[in-house]
Order: sequence, then C-alpha cells, then structure tokens
Amino acid sequence: MLTIQFLCPLPNGLHARPAWELKEQCSQWQSEITFINHRQNAKADAKSSLALIGTGTLFNDSCSLNISGSDEEQARRVLEEYIQVRFIDSDSVQPTQAELTAHPLPRSLSRLNPDLLYGNVLASGVGVGTLTLLQSDSLDSYRAIPASAQDSTRLEHSLATLAEQLNQQLRERDGESKTILSAHLSLIQDDEFAGNIRRLMTEQHQGLGGGDHQQYGAGLRQTFCLCQRLSARTC
Repeated sequence: MLTIQFLCPLPNGLHARPAWELKEQCSQWQSEITFINHRQNAKADAKSSLALIGTGTLFNDSCSLNISGSDEEQARRVLEEYIQVRFIDSDSVQPTQAELTAHPLPRSLSRLNPDLLYGNVLASGVGVGTLTLLQSDSLDSYRAIPASAQDSTRLEHSLATLAEQLNQQLRERDGESKTILSAHLSLIQDDEFAGNIRRLMTEQHQGLGGGDHQQYGAGLRQTFCLCQRLSARTC
C-alpha cells in the first residue's frame, strides 16, 4: 500500500464540486483508494463523491490517500501531482463583501422618498426576462404518500430521468456551469445514494416517501442525509 500525505488546500473545504473532481481522478485507477481525514478520524471511498463529502474535510485538515492495488505506483505518481498542483483549482475563494455605494436616484424617484436596499452586482449589463418567485418544496409533504409496489420502478425511472436532464444540460453548457452540473450528476449516480435507498426499500420494506407510522421513507431519509452532508454535517 502507498500513501499520499497532504493538507487540504481547499478554502471552502471538500464540498460537492472538488469532491466530484477528486472522485473523477481516483476512478481512473483499478487500485482501491481510501481518503482519510485525520482530524475527523474519518475514512471514505475516494471513488464516491458522497463518501468524500461525508468526511467533513475543512481547509488545512491533515489528510491522506491510501492506494492499494495492481496500478498503485502509477496512481500514486499521478494523484500526488494532482493533489499538489491542481486540486486547489477545483475550489474558488469566496468573494469578499464589497462596500455598497449609494448611487444617486433620478429626481422623479427621489421625490417619492423610497426606502432603498442596495445589493451587489452579480453580472454587469442589462437583462430582460420574467421575474419568478422561487419557493422550496417541503419534503414533509411527501410523508403522506403510502408505500407502493411500483416504488422501485418509480425510483429507477426518476433517477434515469434526472440523469438524462442533467446530461442534456451538460451538452449545452461550458465552463463553470458544466463543472457544477457534473458534480450534481455525480451525486445522483453515486452508488451510496441510490444503493442506500434500494437497501432500505428491500430490507426494511420502506416506500419512497412515507414509511410506517408516518416516518420518513427510504427516498426521503436518504435525501435528508444528503442535505446534511452538503451542509457539512454527517448522518
């Protein structure tokens, strides 16, 4: 077994996007590769985005990659170069809060004495479009859906449909958007995510939405677990 020791160089920690890129690098090799966060005493399959996120790795954490297998020598050389040189490029420094400058209003508006809220410009220029109110869907509403014999079929259809939609968007995007979409696609295709749902449905006879006594079903439980991991908590 060969080991690569390093300090996590990512300013924002090991979140979805760098986890996906590290997973892609490790998945090229036949060797078994284990990611270890020594501060958290957490181990993860380096070929699983979800497992990597679940380690709760933060900037400057002491970490290592253990590599064991037929191509471990070559894998160590390539991965060591990636960790030392390019791993940090998979993250980005959060922009600092810019001072808000009060711009003078046209006289016709200033006469109305409006209460103003100044914000930061995300993209310069003028945009034309329809204002849409975005509201998050409450997962609690799905608890009332009873388990069904068709749940397994619905799960596979839903995963395949979402993957197809993301792949379609990937073909139409480039740059930063394409990287983020690839990270999203990696999460839903991760064996740990879909595999845990299938296991809960089979072993504990849970439905996708609701479970016994209005408990969360397999799909909701795994979705909450994913949300917690993305919020830097483990479940």
